[in-house]
Amino acid sequence: MLYPIKYIENNLVFNHDGECFAYYELIPYNYSFLSPEEKYQVHEHFRQLVAQSRDGKIHALQIATESSIRATQERSKKEISGRLRDIACRKIDEQTEALVGMIGENQIDYRFFIGFKLLLNEQEVSLKVISESILMTFSDFLYEVNHKLMGDFVSMSTKEINRFMKMEHLLESKISRRFKVRRLDKDDFGYLIEHLYGKTGSPYEEYAYHLPAKKLKQETLVKRYDLIKPTRCLVEENQRYLKIEQEDQTTYVSYFTINSIVRELDFPSSEIFYYQQQQFTFPIDTSMNVDIVTNKKALTTVRNKKKELKDLDNHAWQSNNESGNDVMEALDSVSELEANLDQTKEAMYKLSYVIRVAAPDLDELKRRCNEVMDFYDDLSIKLVRPFGDMIGLHGEFLPASKRYMNDYIQYVTSDFLASLGFGAAQMLGEPEGIYIGYNLDTGRNVYLKPSLAAQGVKGSVTNALAAAFLGSLGGGKSFSNNLLVYYAVLYGGQAVILDPKSERGGWKETLPEIAEEINIINLTREERNKGLLDPYVIMKQTKDAESLAIDILTFLTGISSRDGEKFPTLRKAIRRVTQSDRRGLLCVIDELYKEGTSVASSMADHIDSIKDSNLGHLLFSDGMTVQSISLDKQLNIIQVADLVLPDAETEFKEYTTVELLSVAILIVISTFALDFIHSNRSVFKMVDLDEAWSFLQVAQGKTLSNKLVRAGRAMNAGVYFVTQNADDLLDEKMKNNIGLKFAFRSTDIHEIKKTLEFFGVDKEDEQNQKRLRELENGQCLISDLYGRVGVIQIHPVFEELLHAFDTRPPVRKEVT
Repeated sequence: MLYPIKYIENNLVFNHDGECFAYYELIPYNYSFLSPEEKYQVHEHFRQLVAQSRDGKIHALQIATESSIRATQERSKKEISGRLRDIACRKIDEQTEALVGMIGENQIDYRFFIGFKLLLNEQEVSLKVISESILMTFSDFLYEVNHKLMGDFVSMSTKEINRFMKMEHLLESKISRRFKVRRLDKDDFGYLIEHLYGKTGSPYEEYAYHLPAKKLKQETLVKRYDLIKPTRCLVEENQRYLKIEQEDQTTYVSYFTINSIVRELDFPSSEIFYYQQQQFTFPIDTSMNVDIVTNKKALTTVRNKKKELKDLDNHAWQSNNESGNDVMEALDSVSELEANLDQTKEAMYKLSYVIRVAAPDLDELKRRCNEVMDFYDDLSIKLVRPFGDMIGLHGEFLPASKRYMNDYIQYVTSDFLASLGFGAAQMLGEPEGIYIGYNLDTGRNVYLKPSLAAQGVKGSVTNALAAAFLGSLGGGKSFSNNLLVYYAVLYGGQAVILDPKSERGGWKETLPEIAEEINIINLTREERNKGLLDPYVIMKQTKDAESLAIDILTFLTGISSRDGEKFPTLRKAIRRVTQSDRRGLLCVIDELYKEGTSVASSMADHIDSIKDSNLGHLLFSDGMTVQSISLDKQLNIIQVADLVLPDAETEFKEYTTVELLSVAILIVISTFALDFIHSNRSVFKMVDLDEAWSFLQVAQGKTLSNKLVRAGRAMNAGVYFVTQNADDLLDEKMKNNIGLKFAFRSTDIHEIKKTLEFFGVDKEDEQNQKRLRELENGQCLISDLYGRVGVIQIHPVFEELLHAFDTRPPVRKEVT
C-alpha cells in the first residue's frame, strides 16, 4: 500500500490524491460522574460537530501515547520554594524513583486526534482560476516525472498551501465553538507515525520530528526521505498480524474491524472510546475513517435498497412463500431511515472502524485480542480480524489515508458517531504538582496544586482555597489531609494544624527530615499555660479581642443577643474591661460583680462556675498573662490536652460543660488562626481544622468558618475542614467557597446523598451511591478545582509517611 502522506505543513497533511486534511487534537473533556442530561449535552455538541460537514471526509483517532513520569516530577520540583527546598527536592527524587520502579518510566495517556478534509468549493469559476488549475495539474505531472526519475524531493505550490490554510482558519473557528482543540504540528505527526510503526518508550512531550523545508517564492521543497523517516522499520506481514522490527524492539500488531452491529447501541452506556480506556490494562488505538454521503445521495441509496427488499418480498408472495423475518426487519429499518433522512436533511456516514492491538510477543497478542473481542461482544458489536488485510488496515491509521476496503463499511448517522464518546476521558487534578495518588479507573497519577485556585485559573469553578475532607471514622480522611498538608509545607507552604485529639504529637520523631520546622504547641493543665487562650491574651488587636470575648462568653452561658436584659449587661462589662489597663476574662467576672444588680451577679456566678472546670484555666486570665504562642515555623501543631468533643450526633443543647469548653477553645484557636492568615501574602498558608464538625454545628463556629474562608481567599491561605458530615458544609455561603473536596467511605444512605449533592453530582443515581458506599480504606471521591469528579487511591509512596500519619490505635502484640 502506497504511503499516503505527500506533504506536511503545520496541521495540514496533503496526500497523493490531491486531498488536504486539517488535523486537531481534541482536548479530552471529563466524562466521569456526569448526569444523563450533561451526557446528552456533550453528545449533541459532538453530533453538531460531525453534522456540520455536509461533504468530504473525517478521520478520528484515539491513540495511546506515553508521558514521562520523570518529566512530570521535574516540572513539579519547579513549584518548590521556601526553607525546606533542598529536603523537598530530595524527597521528590526519591518519590520519582519509587514511582518509576512501580509503574515504569512512562504512563499511558489517551489522546484524541480528528482530521477534516478541506474542500475548496467556494471559489468562483473564472478564466484565472481555470488557468491556475491547469498550471497546478501540469506542475503535479512534472513532480511525478521528477519523482519517478530522481525520487528525492517533494514540491508543493505555495499558492495551493495558502488556499488550504485560509480554509483551515475558518474550520478551526467553527470547531472551537463547541470543543477545545489544539492544532497539530509536525512533532505530533512524527510521533503518531512512529507509534504506528512500533516505536515505544518515547514520551510524547519530549518527542521532536526533524522535517526541514526549503521555502522558495513559488514552491516549498521537502526531502522525501524526511517524510518517510518515521516509518523506518522492518514490517513482516502475516495473515492475522504484523511483525514490526525496530532497532531495539520487536512489536506484534493485529487489526480488527467491525463485521456487524447486532443491535442498536443505547446512549448513555455506548461510549466505547470512554469505557475502553478503563477496561484494558494494555494500550489500544482506534481509527474511524468516515466518508460523508450527502443527504441526496443517501436518500437515493436507501430508496434503492428499499426497492430491492420490496422485490424480495413480492417474489416470496408470488411464489406462495413468506418473507423471512430478516427481510421484514430490514424493510422496517430502511423505511424508518428514509423518513428520518427526508425529515432532517442530514447526511449519512460510511464508517470504517479499525482497532489496533499491539504486544511484545504472540502469546500476549493473542490474550489481548481475545480481551478486546470480548469487550466489543458485550456491546453486541462483532469484530473480525480479516486474513491477509493487516497492512491495509494498518494504513488506515496514517493521517490523510483513505479507506482500505469496502467489505466492512457501516452506514451510520451523526447520532451514532456522537454516541461513541470520542474525546471523553477521566480528567483529575493538574499536569504537575503534589502527587497525591492515582485514579482508580484509569491508573493515571493525580497531581494537585492546593494554592492554584487563588490564581483565577481558566476553567476552574471556584477561586477559593478552602478544602473539605469528609467521611465516617476510619476511612482515611485524616491520613489524606495530613499527607496533603505535609507536601504543601515541603513545597514552601506554612501550616497551622488544630489537633484536638493530640494525634500529631510524635511528628518530630516520625518526620525527622523536617523536625526543625515543626512546632508543637501542647496546651496542658500546667500553671504556665494558664490564660494562654484568653481572647485578650491571644488576639493582637484589642477590637478583635473584645469581639471574641463576647462570642465566647455568650456561647458558654447560652445568652442570646436577643436577650434584652442579660446581653446588654454582659456587653457593658466586656467593654469596660477592654477600656481598662488590665484585660482578661476574669476581669469581666469582677466587672459583673461590681455592677451589683441581680442579673449581673447571676451571670458572674454562672461564668465563675465555668472557669473552675478542667479546661477553664486556659480561657480565663487575670490580665497579667503574656502571649507566648509563636507560629514562625513552617508546620505548627496546636494541641490541647484533655479536650472532650461532643459526638457529631449530639445536639448543642445537650452539650456538657466540658464539651462546651472544648468547643469554645477550638473557636478561640481558630480565631487566632485569622491573625496567622493575615501574615505574608506571598507564602501559601493552611489552617487545618481537624474534627471541624464540633464547632461547625454552632452559630459562632459557622460564622468564624465563613470569616476564615473569605479572609483566606484574599490572603493566599486555604482552610481545610476535616469533618464527618457533609451537612456541616452544605450552607450555600460555605459550599460555594470550597475548592478541593475529598469524600471517603460512608454507609448511611442519607449521608451518601448529602455528600453527592455537595460534590454536585446526581445524588439519586444508584451507581453513584454504590461507588461511595463500596470505597475501601484510603480510596476517596475527589472533586478538583475544575469541578471534575473521580475516584482516587491515596498513595503515600513512603512507608515512614504511612506510619507517621496513621491515626489508628496500635495493634497489641502477644508476648510469647
